[in-house]
Formats: sequence, C-alpha cells, structure tokens
Amino acid sequence: MGTARDIALIFLSLEAFIASLIPLAIFGGLAYGVYRLRVWTKNGLQTAQAYAQIAHEHVEKASRTVVEPLVRIYATVEMVTTIINRFFAIFSKSKS
Repeated sequence: MGTARDIALIFLSLEAFIASLIPLAIFGGLAYGVYRLRVWTKNGLQTAQAYAQIAHEHVEKASRTVVEPLVRIYATVEMVTTIINRFFAIFSKSKS
C-alpha cells in the first residue's frame, strides 16, 4: 500500500510540475521575443529617428520661409508706431 501511495504522490507532483512548466515556457518565449524585438527595434528606431530629423529640418525651413516676411512686417510696423508715439510724446511735453 505504501508503494501505491508513493507512486500516486509522484504522479500528483508530476502534474503540478508540468502545469508550472507551461507558464515558464510562455514567459521564456516572451523573454526571447523581447530580446529579438529589441535588436530589431534598435536598428528600426535609429532609422526612424534619422528620417524624423530630416522631416524636422524640412518643417523648420518651411516655417521660417513662411513666417519670416510676416515677422519683418510686424516688426517694422511696431518700430514705426513706437517712433511716432515717442515723437508725439516729446512734442506734447514741449508744448505744455
């Protein structure tokens, strides 16, 4: 009877061992997948970063081309407005 009990215990522990191997195999596969993905994404992300930098430079150049004349116009208008305001401020102080 003791032998049958020992064999039954071995089979029960074997079942628990196999049941614990399934999540272990899944986590091992995920870890390997992350390792492989990290190598691929390193190269892919470096390439994507280079393209993003080129796109950024083009956008910067285009935005400067569009905005620069407007900034120049507004700066000139503000400069003339300031000169006129100061002139009239000095002129009105002189009259008083």
